[in-house]
Amino acid sequence: METERLMGDKWRLLLGERRILSGKNEIPSRLLTVFQEEDKYMDADWAHGIDQLNNSPADQEVPPEVQAPAQDDDDADWSDRFGYRSTVGTILTRLRLMGFTPEASRRSMTEIRRSELKDYGQKEDVLLVSPARGVRGTPHQMSCEQVIDSGLSAYIKACTRQGFDDEGLDLVERTCVDELEFYFEHDADDPRFLLAALLHDQEPQEKLTMDLSELLAADYFSSFEELSAQAIHELSLMTASTGPIIVITEGKFDAQVIPRALRLVRPEIAGYFKFWDLEKTKAAGGTDQVVKNMRSFAAAGVMNRVIGILDNDTAGRQAEKQLAGAPLPDHYAVCRLPDLDYAHSYPSLGPSGASTDNVSGRACSVEFYFGQRCLLGPDEKPIPVRWKSHIDSMNDYQGELANKPYVQERIKEMLREAEAGEKPLGSEWDPMRRLAETLLSLAEPAAE
Repeated sequence: METERLMGDKWRLLLGERRILSGKNEIPSRLLTVFQEEDKYMDADWAHGIDQLNNSPADQEVPPEVQAPAQDDDDADWSDRFGYRSTVGTILTRLRLMGFTPEASRRSMTEIRRSELKDYGQKEDVLLVSPARGVRGTPHQMSCEQVIDSGLSAYIKACTRQGFDDEGLDLVERTCVDELEFYFEHDADDPRFLLAALLHDQEPQEKLTMDLSELLAADYFSSFEELSAQAIHELSLMTASTGPIIVITEGKFDAQVIPRALRLVRPEIAGYFKFWDLEKTKAAGGTDQVVKNMRSFAAAGVMNRVIGILDNDTAGRQAEKQLAGAPLPDHYAVCRLPDLDYAHSYPSLGPSGASTDNVSGRACSVEFYFGQRCLLGPDEKPIPVRWKSHIDSMNDYQGELANKPYVQERIKEMLREAEAGEKPLGSEWDPMRRLAETLLSLAEPAAE
């Protein structure tokens, strides 16, 4: 049965108990991109009952407990029935990855207001405070930045669970909120732009809830559909800022283990990074290929943000130097694996026999980044680095672990145990946590 759709089938975005945004008769696809499928919550019995009813004959009676609320029933509380929920801190991180930062949003709002005042020949540091529309306003000294900041803060202050109520605002606050009217219009800019501005300075642990229960009841979708994933896929076809951040690694093993580690140390943002699968594409690996692939993507006009990860070895430094010599587009970035303290004094093997060397920047492949335990051989001693070829352009030797396959097997077991919840994520995961922070910093848009 397809439930009769109401004229006001609504979605609601709640900041704690405050409804800060809402809409009707549509799925809020752009806002859904800030959530992931693990953020979905539902009253399973109710949601599955809705699914059954929506697929039942049209003449079947709808039980009262699953009926949609009346169109004008704003007091109906369905926020715990079906939707998506995460924290403000997580949502802000995801917004930044998409290119929507609170600072940039507020700065853009300020510049738009400043430009409009200039067009109308008005002073930019004066707010005309009016008790009602059409009534001449009284000049109030207030900069454009202050108007925007005050308007956003006052708006949040006036939001209740039922919606916006400005009774508790003073005249200046109401006027500042009125100045933001454009951004709340249905056809205004991307709502993620406004959301980023609204969440500025909010408590990071506060919950942000996308209540979709009314849309589910009205048969806009089924409870088992992956709405956030669908939203990202659909919008990635229209805008590069929503598409995945492509990560290119040197080798197949890197492309296999880094995304798994990222899902463990930063699960809330891992889904926004797409690692190029060298196994499936049958593409060649190595530092030379990272350089070629980055340049090929740029030449092909790939609009996604692209990040190349190089080993922290001599060949990686050489590739980094090559890429710096021919600047890539602004939304491309390259980095080497982070520096490691325990790599500064590490066993090595060379023509003169066994020694201890600083292998950071000379031999640190991804196998070094899962803690020192994974680097121990069958004899419980660190597997040494073997010095190989000399790279003339860098005037240094390239090194490699003497028994890399053994270390790789230990890493796979470490990942399996962590994914199964058999062991907590201790300090041995710190290198991967640092890599995750590096990826985040590179993925964020450059400050203007």
